[in-house]
Formats: sequence, C-alpha cells, structure tokens
Amino acid sequence: MLVTRRPLLGAALLATLLLTACGKPRPNVLLVTLDTTRADFIGCYGKEEARTENLDRLAAEGVLFERAMVSNPVTQPSHSTILTGTYPMLHGVRDNMLFQLPEQRQTLAEILAGHGYRTGAAIGGFPLVRSFGLDQGFEFYDDDLKAGRRDHRGQPIQRNRATWYDERPAGHVNDAILPWLRDIQNDPFFVWLHYWDPHEPHIAPAPWSEIFAHDPYQGEIAYADQSLGVILGELEKQGQLDNTVVVITSDHGESRMEHGEMTHAFLAYNSALHVPLILKAPNLETPGEAAGYRVPETVGTVDIVPTILDLLDLPIPEEIQGRSLVPLMRGESTRERRPYYSESLSPRLSHGFGELRVLHAESMKYIHGPRSELFNIDEDPHERRDLIDGQEQEAKRLEAALADFIVDHASADAADATHDVDDETRRRLEALGYISTSDESLEGGLTVQETLSTEGGVPQDHVGQLNLVLRLRRFLDAGDFAAARDTALKLLAADPDHRFFRAKLAAAYLGLEETEQAAEIVDQASEISAANLNEFLNVAEALFNAGQEERGYRMAQRLAGTEAGRDSSASHWTLAGMARRLDSADDFLQAIERTLAIDPDHGPARRDLAEHYLKTGRLEQAENELRLLLSTYPTHREGSLSLARLLVQQGDPDGALGRLGRTLRLHPGFCDAHVERIRILVGLGRNAQQAFQEMQPQCRGGDSVQEAAELLKEL
Repeated sequence: MLVTRRPLLGAALLATLLLTACGKPRPNVLLVTLDTTRADFIGCYGKEEARTENLDRLAAEGVLFERAMVSNPVTQPSHSTILTGTYPMLHGVRDNMLFQLPEQRQTLAEILAGHGYRTGAAIGGFPLVRSFGLDQGFEFYDDDLKAGRRDHRGQPIQRNRATWYDERPAGHVNDAILPWLRDIQNDPFFVWLHYWDPHEPHIAPAPWSEIFAHDPYQGEIAYADQSLGVILGELEKQGQLDNTVVVITSDHGESRMEHGEMTHAFLAYNSALHVPLILKAPNLETPGEAAGYRVPETVGTVDIVPTILDLLDLPIPEEIQGRSLVPLMRGESTRERRPYYSESLSPRLSHGFGELRVLHAESMKYIHGPRSELFNIDEDPHERRDLIDGQEQEAKRLEAALADFIVDHASADAADATHDVDDETRRRLEALGYISTSDESLEGGLTVQETLSTEGGVPQDHVGQLNLVLRLRRFLDAGDFAAARDTALKLLAADPDHRFFRAKLAAAYLGLEETEQAAEIVDQASEISAANLNEFLNVAEALFNAGQEERGYRMAQRLAGTEAGRDSSASHWTLAGMARRLDSADDFLQAIERTLAIDPDHGPARRDLAEHYLKTGRLEQAENELRLLLSTYPTHREGSLSLARLLVQQGDPDGALGRLGRTLRLHPGFCDAHVERIRILVGLGRNAQQAFQEMQPQCRGGDSVQEAAELLKEL
C-alpha cells in the first residue's frame, strides 16, 4: 500500500525550505478527479436538480472553465494526461490496462516531491492501480480496493454492485487518505483523490438512491460531492483550506445514449469529452463577482499540471504540452487560441474496429476516422448536424492541422508505454468482455501509428454491439434471465464463436433453470478461457447439485485441466467441494491444496481444509490452518467457530467460550455459534439458560433454537 519515493535534498527543495522559514509557505495542492462525470450534470454548470453544493461552492469562490476537454474518454489514458500535462502521443497510454505509463514520463507528483512536497494519493478504480505506472512520485499511494470490504468468509463485498472493475466507494477513498493527511502535519502536500462512483453501473448509495431514484447517475455524482465535502471539511478544520490550491475535474463524461452510446470509451463526442474543471487558489485575484468567475474559452485537462505549477511559482518543465491557465483565471485577454486534441483508440485497440482522432479548434470540431465528421460547437453543442459534406475545404484544413498537431506532439519513446498483455491482464480483459477474443487482433492492436487513418469498421456504426453487451450484463445482474438469454442469442447471431457471449448465455439458461441447455454450451465449447470459465464452473455445480454428480464432477475436472483452469483457484475449489461431498478424501486434499497454492488467502478453502483435519483427528494441522486463516481474516466467523470446537477437543472449553463470546459480539445473529456455546456450557454442567435467552431473539425460533432447547434438557 505504501510506496516511498522521497527525493534528495536539492537546490529546489532547499529554496522551498528557506521560503517556509521566511513565513512564505508554498500552498498545498488538492486534485480530485471525479470519474465519468459530465460537466452539465453539476449545479454550477446548469443542472438545476443537481445536489453538488461543494462543487458549486468551489466554483462560486474560484474559477469555472465552461469548456474543458479531455484527451481520451478512457480512465487510464485520460489520467495520464491529467498527471503529466502531456498528450497521449507523448506519454504513450492509449487505453485501459493495455499500457503502462513509462518511468521517463514525469508526473506532477514527481515534480512537486522534488520541491519539498509530501505526496499522497488514494484511488477508487482498478484502471489506476500502481501496476499501470501512475503511482510515480507518490510517497503514499493507496490502491487497496478490497481493504475493509470482505465478509466473514474472506470474500470481497462489492457494495451490491456488479462491476466491470474492482472498485471502492468514495467514502473508502477518504478513509484511506485521511490518516496520512492528518499525519503529515505542517509539511506542504499534494494530494490526489480519485472517486470512481459515477462510473457504470449507476447504483447510488442511500440517501441518494432515494432522492435520485429516477436517475442513479445523478445520485452517484451527489455522493461523490458529499465525499469531497468531508475532505474540504478536514482541511478547513486543520486550517489548511485557505492555503490550498483545489482542482476538480473528471477523466471523461458519460454519453447516456447520445449518439447511440450508452456509456463512454468508444465514440468521441463531447458528451464523453467535455468535463468539469473548477479551480480555487489562494490569493488569486480574479475579475469574478460573488457568483465566481467563468472562462468560456476552450481549455484541456492537459493544462492542469502547468497551471498548478504556475500558481505555485514553480518552473514548468519543457516536456509539458499544456499551457498555464492562470492568465485566463485573472481575466487577462490572450491572443493564443490553442487547438486541443482528443482521441478514441479503444475501438481499434480493444475491439478491432477503426480509431478516432479529434481536433478542437475554437468553435469547430473535426473528428477523423473511417467516417469523419465536422461540427460547429458554438451553434450545435450536442453535435447533431454533421457539416462535412457542405464544408469540405474546412474539413480538409482541419484534417491537415490535426495531422500536424499529432506529429508536433508525438514522441518516439511513447512506444515504451506499450507492453505484452500478460496472462493475468488477458484474463481480466476477457472476463470483462472488454476485448476481442481474437488473440491476433489484440496483439496486433497494441501498435499505435501517429498518422491519421480511415481503416477499420466505423465506430459510430458498431456502438450498438457494445450497448447490447452492457444490457446483457444488466439483465443478468437484475435476474432478468429471459431478457439476458434473448440478448445473448442476438449477440451470438452476429458472432457465433464469441466465448464471452456463450458464457453469458449459459448463465442465463442456469437462471432459467434450463440446466441441460447450459450444459450443452459447455460440452460444445472448443476453448476455455477467463471469458467463460466461471460461468462454466457454475454449470458443473448445477449438474452436481441436480443429482448428476458424475457428469458434474467430470465437467469440473475438464475445466480445471484446461490452461485457464489450471491456475484458477475457483476451478480447484469447485473440485474440492465436489470431492468432499463424494467422500473422496484424497481428491479433496489434492484439489484444496492446489487452491491454496494458487491463492494462499482463499478464506473458504483454508477453512475447508481445517474442517477436514478436525474430522480426521489431525488437530495440530487443523489448528495451524485455523490460526493462519484468522490471522488474515480476524472476523471470519466460521473459522472462529471451528477454532472453538478445536479448543474443546484439546481440553480448553473456557478458551472456546471466550472465543465464541468474541465472535457473537461481532456476529450476534450467528446461530451455530450460539448452539456451540450452549453445548459447551451443558457439557461443563453450567447453567446455560442465560445463553439460551440471549440466543432466542437473534435466531427467532428456527432449527438452531430447537437444537439448543434439546441440549438444555440434558441439564
């Protein structure tokens, strides 16, 4: 969780310390990126029903940029631009998970650390974990997306969200950064917080789920705003807020069916490229009135790094490709009307279609691709009227300008960001249905040529397929298995061999209790990968549970023997469970040990192995497994119960009672622990009536209460 990258004490740091000693400390910096947040869904940008009082207050006290554009509508490449002040042609990151920010790229954190700043970050979504390179320069980088979110079995809790990626809510991001923020005391700091919440699927937490029941997306933005308020309140409590540069932006917007796109990452319209940019800086005089100052000129998130450095009176490195927005914030007129660049390469890199490149040139916007488009944003902000057929000369002019822009901003070493897609990344991508299942398409797609191309399928014509995939996931998550089946069949009609689609069809059949149809899909599968493994394991379990033990077990063995299954803890744990129920001790041990070799922190498997040792009288081995389990998951209730039973067998009933007491304080409704407690008390000849009375309101007269009542009769 903790990465230390403290710089040596150089001249810049010495100068900073001297300024601090003279009573002129550097301002702090707080950068907050709200994932997937459209500008026009925030109150200060005109959304009347928005509940974004913290963002609105910052805009009222600072500067709001009305037309800020991102470089890419995908999380990882867009954040690479935000944190380096460079375009994708230079930093090299073009899509999620397929690239890594190269070490030679300098992040804002590295720059500020070199000037004596403490640097800390906490992120909310998997595309920004440290393995993708954005932790460079941060002494503290918390990307533990599962911390504090495991149940008593040691399994992740996902806040009732079926997600594309591992994630955590904004409140947990705050929990990760606040102890560090409180600990750094008076040192100048740079903090970056990333709130993932507005990302699909849109399931707002209470009370926003009720307030915005008609539109959970708005509810998630409101929750992110509320979480921002916690951080602002902490800084105010510390007396630091008035000496902090606060920057709020987003990595991209959300299309919400504009131009036929349900979410983002595919098309290049402003519904996904236009984001909020709000900046509040201490001692910055603006021409704004009480309502705050608004800048109408087009700017980009590529400008954030140079703007912060300018506000801190620090030199801007030559590599930076954005510009300082401080003159605009001060209301100074400028003749420099820069064009801005955006791109969407995911259609080619992840799906095998064509790619899109964009030039924002004052009022005009040119999109180059297999079917190029031209829009006048001032007159047509929603990009509904393509002007390219009537303004061919303007389109050609902008095409030439775009080609020059790409060449002027490209770097030969940007290719260092590309890397071979390792097995784990491939498994994640395929399991998400995020990439083409064609190995040739994926491996060839990582090559990025910095030239304009019209090759490949028209992304605007293929976005409907992505929408169907999203609908398929939503139907399965909601338990609408008939709709999921019909959607999967529609997708398979266009791509009959797609592993991900066939797996989801099997899941739909299982939901409809049509196990035989699901089994036929598994039997006919020519290849097993992460795209279908888990769903197929569910089919094997369904057969086993339906009385077809031999067929289900053979299917699970076949799946576990494939290349994808051999390194899957899920496949071997499934086998272990079946072997246990078949009373095949040797097969059980082989499968459970393989499970734990793959995933030593697999809580359920560790407990199953301990239970096996208990039942076979191997008490020392059982105790070792249970204590290892509880050292990793201290609140694991079944593991604690098993240890209590072991203590009884070892002649320590009082130790067992103490453990059960602690377990029941954490899990008062754990009826099996109540029964075990009463069993021990009865065995000791003690009065167990009080324990029985404590149990009754928790277990509500069920079978456990009846079992406990029978035990009491022995007294």
